[in-house]
Amino acid sequence: MKNKFTGLTLSALFTAVLGANAANAAKPEIPLPEFTMFTSLGVLNVEDKDYDPEAFEAEFGLKGLVKLDEFKMLYVLNVDVSDAINSEDTGGSAGESDIHVKDAKVIFPTQYGTFVLAPRGASGQLRDLYSNINIFEYNETHSGKVTPTGMAGIFGQADEGQDILAYVTPAFYNIKFTASALSVREANDNEIDVKSFRLIYDDGALHLGAGLVIADEAMAGADDDYKRAAFSAGYRFSNLDLGATYEINTDTFGPAGDYDSYGLTGRYHFSNGYSAALGYFNKDSDVDANDNDGVVVQVKKTFNANVAAWAEAGSYDITPDNFAVGVNIKF
Repeated sequence: MKNKFTGLTLSALFTAVLGANAANAAKPEIPLPEFTMFTSLGVLNVEDKDYDPEAFEAEFGLKGLVKLDEFKMLYVLNVDVSDAINSEDTGGSAGESDIHVKDAKVIFPTQYGTFVLAPRGASGQLRDLYSNINIFEYNETHSGKVTPTGMAGIFGQADEGQDILAYVTPAFYNIKFTASALSVREANDNEIDVKSFRLIYDDGALHLGAGLVIADEAMAGADDDYKRAAFSAGYRFSNLDLGATYEINTDTFGPAGDYDSYGLTGRYHFSNGYSAALGYFNKDSDVDANDNDGVVVQVKKTFNANVAAWAEAGSYDITPDNFAVGVNIKF
């Protein structure tokens, strides 16, 4: 039954894409892919642990565009090898097999909207609803269940998803709507495990967003679907960026209890590439022992579009405090 449903879903997806991008000639234009890299290396100290040189991120990727007259397809492959670099420090083996695929997706832009097929992909929900507060290097505003963050335990939103089908509407007065379906588990007789929706307004200065994630009860044998709503707002002044995100988690799976979380951040840009950022984060849970809050501060020097250096500290009520310094290199 699952294969039949999946086949119909993919057939509908590709029929829509091909219908919207009907090609009139057979000669494709396939330029060589672009190589991308992002590395963040430095020194990390977590409360009650030793200082440790760390690869916070070490991502390498390929991206490119295939054109066949009106037909267009973008492809993205991105892997992170920071686990392989750090595994000896964390008690692992040599680590040669610790390669984590962060993105493996194809994107079909059409005049009727954009279709996305991603066996693995960075979370669009995190990007569109949390990026205005996700401004720190080690203390990132996601759950920490897939990749590490110094803020683990405050927010419920994951930073990645798998087996994703998504559709994004064309922009209308700076407004876009996205709907996606994820098949997280393949053997639970449930074709769509997670559904997500978000509505975003962004004119380059003002950002407003609202989203909903629904995880089917069958994933955990629960009585109700797990629902996560998020609301975000942000504004960019000439030298100051402000952001806020509020997250509501209801009918959560397991012992976490229902909880609300929020973050408030600001970054001031000085001259010569210097900036300073401050954030406050809070979690209020039905389970009092899970309540948490914290403050993160950062100073950063951006040398150019490819190189930046930073120092960052996070102080929390429950989550271990941390201090990190590092340098980012990207191209």
